[in-house]
Amino acid sequence: MSDGLLLREDEIREAAALLGEVLSDYQASLRDRAVFPDLDRATLRRILDEPLPEEGLPWPEIFREFREELVPNSTQIAHPRYLAYVLASPHGIAPFAEAMTAALNQGCSLWELSPIANAVEQKVLAWFRELFDLPTEGTGYLTSGGSMANWTGLAVARDWRLGEGARATGLQGGGPPLVLYTSDEVHTSVDKAAALLGLGVDNVRRIATDDHFRLRVDALQAAIVRDRDAGRLPFCVVASAGTVTTGAIDPIAQLAEVCRREDLWLHVDGAYGAFAVLSERLAPQLREAGLADSLALDPHKLLFNSLEAGCVLFRDPDVARKSFGFTSSYLAKPSDPDLIDFSEYGPELSRNFKALKVWWALRAFGRRAYAQTIERLLDLAQYMARRIEAEPSLELMAPVTLTAVCFRARSLDDSGQARLLEMLRESGVAHLGPARVKGSFGLRACMTNLRTTEEDIDMVVDALVRMMPD
Repeated sequence: MSDGLLLREDEIREAAALLGEVLSDYQASLRDRAVFPDLDRATLRRILDEPLPEEGLPWPEIFREFREELVPNSTQIAHPRYLAYVLASPHGIAPFAEAMTAALNQGCSLWELSPIANAVEQKVLAWFRELFDLPTEGTGYLTSGGSMANWTGLAVARDWRLGEGARATGLQGGGPPLVLYTSDEVHTSVDKAAALLGLGVDNVRRIATDDHFRLRVDALQAAIVRDRDAGRLPFCVVASAGTVTTGAIDPIAQLAEVCRREDLWLHVDGAYGAFAVLSERLAPQLREAGLADSLALDPHKLLFNSLEAGCVLFRDPDVARKSFGFTSSYLAKPSDPDLIDFSEYGPELSRNFKALKVWWALRAFGRRAYAQTIERLLDLAQYMARRIEAEPSLELMAPVTLTAVCFRARSLDDSGQARLLEMLRESGVAHLGPARVKGSFGLRACMTNLRTTEEDIDMVVDALVRMMPD
């Protein structure tokens, strides 16, 4: 490589050509790779033991190492039979958008750092608000993922309930303990947020769910009454637009009515499933997420962006600004009629241009392509459910609402289920995740992969049936 930290024009072209070769070869070889790597310990130890180099390596060596050592020892997230967790295979534009994001290196908390990036992020957020019929004057904030989006929404909810004393005294003001309500199927990031926000997980009420794993409104109302009678202060309900395990969609419209009546903040965790609003069959249910005071989304799930790309939307931007709108002498904040400072709607000051890959993809592919893709994945989940129901040795553990399929082997105990999952992963055929549903352990396949076909589902089910003991 050239001296210093910049590349000559010929080196840039050489690196770009090598990158193109690696990307093309990787895409072409995906189906022939094991989904989960047979980890080369020698490579791992070499990386862990390598001293800081004094001299740089030439480009061909850098890319050779990536192709021959890093790729084979990586989990192949883009493989059509990677079905573990809600971790989508990225769309085709992602590598190029990520490269241009790094090249521009825009700071996206203050509009003055990048007016054009500010406009792009505002446009992306406006499109998201439109999907859920949220007010046009609302705002939001692109985050690292759903966990940070949930934390940000709940921080604003906490401060909204505490009122004027939120910033000055916070939870040290000596008031009654704040109580948050959610279902027993909610994502663990809600518990983590409660702990980090000083609420305490003991003040998170896990409300029972019905036979379809949706939060029970009657049980919620009873819990609110109990807490108020005990001198506690209910402040927020967290609904799920796609629970992390089964993909259940809570009755959001009913929960919104309870929140209005009881003067509670409604936060919707739509990180997994909310973007399935693009599907005609689920749009009526998921559009209800727009009734929320704050809504968490994950464009790196069902919009198939590469990590990281989360989002939180707020119905009332002024409420969010009361939590995050800090000023300082070393940060210039001139006003502009068209641009905003995103630092006033979230905790971060260092933020990269996450909006570019989202904006590019929505414009390059269009809404219709996204709708068709999501519909196809919903159909795949239903296909897998039918395959499981047709196998005497397997059984579904929950209704299939979104793209998650939870199931188990009828004849195996929990340890046997775990071993079956491990055997499938070790075989290299497929990678599924674990599921605990109403206390029982099983397997979970999640359709968030752009390359998965019915033939892949057949391979997974057939492999599992062969692996089970006689």
